[in-house]
Amino acid sequence: MQNTLIEFSDFSFTYQAQKDPTLNHINLSIGQGEKILIVGPSGSGKSTLGYCINALIPNAFKGRIEGSASVCGLSLADSDIYEVNKKVGTVMQDTDAQFVALTVAEDIAFSLENQCMDQNTMQLLVEDMANVVGMSSFLGQSPQDLSGGQKQRVSLAGVLVDDVQVLLFDEPLANLDPETGRTAITLIDELWRTTSKTVLIIEHRLEDVLYRQVDRILVMQEGSLVADTTPQKLLSSGLLTGLGI
Repeated sequence: MQNTLIEFSDFSFTYQAQKDPTLNHINLSIGQGEKILIVGPSGSGKSTLGYCINALIPNAFKGRIEGSASVCGLSLADSDIYEVNKKVGTVMQDTDAQFVALTVAEDIAFSLENQCMDQNTMQLLVEDMANVVGMSSFLGQSPQDLSGGQKQRVSLAGVLVDDVQVLLFDEPLANLDPETGRTAITLIDELWRTTSKTVLIIEHRLEDVLYRQVDRILVMQEGSLVADTTPQKLLSSGLLTGLGI
């Protein structure tokens, strides 16, 4: 039986400035090693669900929580964002917002420097992760000089150095052309197949993500989880057409 890493039980969330909840009575379990696609129309709550998983809610985005949720054994209501980020690595849609250093190598090493890791160990780990994502020859370059796909790979390497349990991709294809998008999905798939990490992909470009296997698809609509099923069952159900996805 799979180890449950993420669990929501009758979970609802209302942003501080809003009257109505953005997430309504979510019940969800995600196990170690699963690869899951989260889809839904704009405003469906899929991004808010991601914010709960990486602890931006309730740490950065305040509001009212009802029910319970836990991520890698940590209660969401009592979560410390730094502790959660040791277990959940997020690659954001706007990769530029994640860059904090002048070179690719320095950016990948950023979290390791905060941990006061010795220089030799850090250099080996940075080189190893750069190799994993195919960016070894770019270590001395500025992240701002890279293409969209290359920036995404650097962001991913910066997450992988922490050996997180969960990889959360927030619309990884948003700024990529179809060919580069397929390359990104292939890299994500290879990481999933060669590690025991749980992979979560929030994305509206359904066909591009399904270029490679996923275990389950979660469909969000108006703050509710309206489907949690396999790709085969979902694509034959007609639900996506009704939602305009």
